[in-house]
Amino acid sequence: MIFETILDDLIPYNKDYKEALYNLKEKSPGVQKSNSGGWHSENILNFMSFTSLKRVIQYTIQKENLLNNVDFHSMWGNINPTSSWNERHNHSGYALSGCYYIQIGFTAGNFLIEEDNDYFNLPSTTEIVPETGMLILFDAEYYHSVNTNLSNYDRISIAFNIGKK
Repeated sequence: MIFETILDDLIPYNKDYKEALYNLKEKSPGVQKSNSGGWHSENILNFMSFTSLKRVIQYTIQKENLLNNVDFHSMWGNINPTSSWNERHNHSGYALSGCYYIQIGFTAGNFLIEEDNDYFNLPSTTEIVPETGMLILFDAEYYHSVNTNLSNYDRISIAFNIGKK
């Protein structure tokens, strides 16, 4: 399952999300995960700054009947400057993973998801061109990556895991 939508109601909050992430980045070196050249925050799940984002994601998942119980397990911010990318990885053990784009340039790196629904066929790759305000949700078992940021702007997003398998 791959789902994408633009969350128009959240776009006015992007400035606040962006400011909160840059402030956090000043205080924390972040952690090394799939990020190559970019910054990945520690868990921000319980930060008040992102409560509105969590609520809208929860509402969207319930409205679209994507998952019965929306239980966030982790959430983190990503700031990827020019020439950075995210390596191929998955989030095994969770039901859904997702990403919300706060700031994205046209050449800031496409989101690649390998949809693997059976053992008899090779995975098919879906390439998504992210937009500001876009929410992408997908099965957490799917491998995914983000291409190199070729723009002159930081690619800023918030990613998360929901539900245990």
